[in-house]
Amino acid sequence: MSELSKRILVAVIGIPITLAVVYIGGFVFFFAIILLSNLVLWEFFNLGERKAINPFSYFGMIYSSFLLTTYYLLQQNSLNIDKFTALILFIILIATLPPLFLVVQIWNKSQNTTISTAYTLLGIYWVAFAFLSLLSIRFLPDYYQLLAYIGNIPQNSQIIYQRTILDKYWSTKFFIAILGTIWLCDTFAYFIGTAYGKHKLAPKTSPKKSWEGAIAGFVGAIISFSLLDILFKLNLPITFQLLFGSIVGVIGQIGDLAESKIKREFNVKDSSNILPGHGGFLDRLDSIMFVYPATLLAITLPFLFG
Repeated sequence: MSELSKRILVAVIGIPITLAVVYIGGFVFFFAIILLSNLVLWEFFNLGERKAINPFSYFGMIYSSFLLTTYYLLQQNSLNIDKFTALILFIILIATLPPLFLVVQIWNKSQNTTISTAYTLLGIYWVAFAFLSLLSIRFLPDYYQLLAYIGNIPQNSQIIYQRTILDKYWSTKFFIAILGTIWLCDTFAYFIGTAYGKHKLAPKTSPKKSWEGAIAGFVGAIISFSLLDILFKLNLPITFQLLFGSIVGVIGQIGDLAESKIKREFNVKDSSNILPGHGGFLDRLDSIMFVYPATLLAITLPFLFG
């Protein structure tokens, strides 16, 4: 079976499952987030071991899961404490992690403890915050209610309330629209780049990627998000359609290149071989782990500074 056939087969199986999990939401979606985040961290930490880095793998996965679980319970109002107090404690948990690691490494007899500590922290912060953004966008109404506890933040949004009402159904459709745009952006970039790519985009990082493919991915992302906006009746103004399409078309492809750079540093083609034709979960989720944080930032700033 060719690599393209394997990619298509995995996509045919994986896409319906992914859409079903997103649509169901709730604890099913949260469980999927915990599972995927740990698989991605496991692959990331395994890459480090190829360069004599000894990341604190189990601790990193446990701590990342703890952060995501705490955030989810806080967002869903499932903690029996004041939200503002819980939010402060959550921030303290994040802020105290680096000094905690530095103290622990004093008694660590392994080599390269400083590098291992830094690598572990990078994995925890990158993965935890990337998947935290997935939780935030999937449960967008809960996220906005959580923001209201930070300060005098209005409940209305110039993005959401201009033509429609923000609810769990809208956030589900918005989440899927972003996800679909990422998939279509990759598809445009892959096929156009394969057929017409002549000018290398980043030859030392990802030799097969071309400017032709990148431009096709960018244009495809804008068109795709606009069409999905119509299909799902998101009713976003054209300016925001362009904004979210551009985030996918630019940030998504940068995320892909960033992950390729990491693999290049460790002399591997794929982060693992779990997914036939696709590599590992880190390979498949690299764009997602950049796009959703950027999207969350884009829809948060109007609340904070509007």
